[in-house]
Amino acid sequence: MYFAGCPIILPRENESVLLGAAVLGAVAGKNFPGIRDAMQALNAAGKVVKPSPDPRVKKYHDAKYQIFRSLYEQQLSHRSTMAQALQ
Repeated sequence: MYFAGCPIILPRENESVLLGAAVLGAVAGKNFPGIRDAMQALNAAGKVVKPSPDPRVKKYHDAKYQIFRSLYEQQLSHRSTMAQALQ
């Protein structure tokens, strides 16, 4: 799913993977009723990056996303071809 023009919230912590593991562990350990609750308690936004008002930036990222989608579809096709070769 692609949401053009949405702000991106970067975590304050440098160790995002560890923070994610801590959030999931806290929920699994029944310290919080859900992931959102744990995230609100354990994390704080470090920086909010807002979309650029420059239409060229949006056009650039739209093109970049289309290339990503194309490469992803190619990967799925290649993976299917290789799986069929092993049958």
